[in-house]
Amino acid sequence: MAHTYKIEKAVLSDVKGIISLRVELLKEVNEIKTQEEEKTVMEATERYLKEAMEKGEFVSFVAKDGEEIVSVSGLSFFTRPPYLENLKGKEAYLLNMYTLPSHRKQGLARRILQECMKECQKREVKRVWLHASQAGEPLYKSIGFQFKGSEMELVLHENEGIS
Repeated sequence: MAHTYKIEKAVLSDVKGIISLRVELLKEVNEIKTQEEEKTVMEATERYLKEAMEKGEFVSFVAKDGEEIVSVSGLSFFTRPPYLENLKGKEAYLLNMYTLPSHRKQGLARRILQECMKECQKREVKRVWLHASQAGEPLYKSIGFQFKGSEMELVLHENEGIS
């Protein structure tokens, strides 16, 4: 069966499909291990997406085969204090790039990534950053992403102070 892919900027009616692929991604990278974790992530993601998409703080591009979302991306936009390399402070974090296994090797991730970069240019974003899976690294490198340093993280838990 021939596929008729179309790439679109996601709208609120696409939220369920975006969540579905996000959950598949998180299962694939072993971040979701139980049905309870899946349910919790789905509910929290739905709340986040509806609010952030309405405010324009989150944009997703999707590839559809007919009406089914088969590939997805996400861009979270924010502004941080200016610094020399980015005097406007506009940045985007690229996340949740995922294509269903049965639709891989069709160029969908590249096409979606190109749409993401156009959206960043339109919004005058200076810096786009991401965390790449090993499988995704070649795609990101092919359009110019480079490794820059490493990140550190501190996860704060509710009602827990720092001593």
